[in-house]
Amino acid sequence: MIIDKLANAHLYEGVRPRLKMALDYLRETDLMELPVGEYEIEGDRVFIQIHEYETKGIEEARFECHSRYADVQYIIRGEEKMGYTNIENTRVVEELKERDLYFLETKAEDRVLVKEGMFALFTPEDAHMPGMYTSAPKPVKKAVVKVLWNE
Repeated sequence: MIIDKLANAHLYEGVRPRLKMALDYLRETDLMELPVGEYEIEGDRVFIQIHEYETKGIEEARFECHSRYADVQYIIRGEEKMGYTNIENTRVVEELKERDLYFLETKAEDRVLVKEGMFALFTPEDAHMPGMYTSAPKPVKKAVVKVLWNE
């Protein structure tokens, strides 16, 4: 897991070429103007989803992971807490293989606050629980760039 400001994204560009593509897209696109939906960047290898929602309490949130894709979750507007743990600390409770989505249970987790202008990178080894509020539900606009990590 990496968490940082988008202004520092250049520090992580060398990790994978597709990660650089994702970070470039976030920097070069007027994300505030993009409506909710899914947009191709490089076919099914790199694509972006724009979401708008109200943050939720921990009792409504679920841990998830992906086996093929990494998530670059970027807060366009608002802020949210995100839970994190390594997948070794989890147990799969629901599989949606066709969507590369696995819901998990864990007793070991950390939480981070991701504010407007920040991103969190979750690789397939990173279980994550996004979308939680800090003190009360608030609106968030978020971009999630899906980056093919394991082919």
